[in-house]
Amino acid sequence: MTSALPYSKPDDNTKLTIYPDYCHTLSPTIGKWVPLRARDVHVLKQVGAFCEQRILWHFNNHPIKWVKVTGVVVAVDEFKEKRIYTLDDSSGFCVECTTIAPPEAPSTIVDMPKHLNQLAAIGAQAAKVEQEERREGKVKLNAAAVRDRHDKKEGEKKTPSVQEPIVPWEEVDVGCVVKIKGKVHRNWRDEMQVEIVKVEVIKGLDAEVKAWNEVREFRDSVLGKPWVVTKEEEDRCRKIRERELRKSQKRAREEKGKGKDKSSSERRETEHQRGRERKDKQLERPLKRDEYFSGEIKKRKDLERVQTLDGAVKRRKETDGESLGSKNKINYPSLAVRKAAAGKYDALGI
Repeated sequence: MTSALPYSKPDDNTKLTIYPDYCHTLSPTIGKWVPLRARDVHVLKQVGAFCEQRILWHFNNHPIKWVKVTGVVVAVDEFKEKRIYTLDDSSGFCVECTTIAPPEAPSTIVDMPKHLNQLAAIGAQAAKVEQEERREGKVKLNAAAVRDRHDKKEGEKKTPSVQEPIVPWEEVDVGCVVKIKGKVHRNWRDEMQVEIVKVEVIKGLDAEVKAWNEVREFRDSVLGKPWVVTKEEEDRCRKIRERELRKSQKRAREEKGKGKDKSSSERRETEHQRGRERKDKQLERPLKRDEYFSGEIKKRKDLERVQTLDGAVKRRKETDGESLGSKNKINYPSLAVRKAAAGKYDALGI
């Protein structure tokens, strides 16, 4: 193990700018496995920022989502549903790295009964074991299933996560040097821990020195300096985020409008269907006495209305016949002139 790196605690008195999340695309640490020491993990601070419904930790003003720590496993604590590896990197602090408990292969050995009816006893014992497993609500995998789950075929990629980490369970033990990648969280004792996503066993002094040099170089080049974003870059990132929000809102309104149009058309169709059903029911049922006479009165009124309209149309046609067309009005005198002339001639006896 190499000597401890010089430690420089983040200066709390220095006023550092915490940039909003739309500037994180410019961050040199947000999308990387940040190599840290155990001491650096314990000095990460919370500034009220969140990412993917998790706390987004900051080192100085650098947002950190994933971390990578290297050290010697000094303790292994096994529990029913999780396992904790305590890592020491000679920085003056140890860090606990938690992961889910490894799957256990069930015991397939069945005790041989001593009486003669061996097959019946074996079947009854197997049924009893299966019933107990169902009662507990736990599915136990056999050894072949465990190997297929954790030892993928060559060429097949597996995306590790906190729920399904990649851990060489048989190789990791007290005294071995490992490189652990994971996410930082704070436990119920207000202590910083690393949730394991992937564990890699470091074999050889050269690989260990290379890991420590990576931590030193990244600290000197990135973490040792404050993250600075210019005003122009911040405005550009803000405009990009606003544009994305407008597009998402427009898309949501369009989807909502499509759903509303579909619901309104379905509503109209339902109303038409109900109206047709009501008309069919009215036609099917027999008419009562009052309804019959009221129908006769309605028919009589409709007939009178039609006759009145026909007479009005006929009179309008007769009246229009007395007048001339628009084209012949120039060649002939008006109707008033002709009537006056006719009266004059009648007075003269012509």
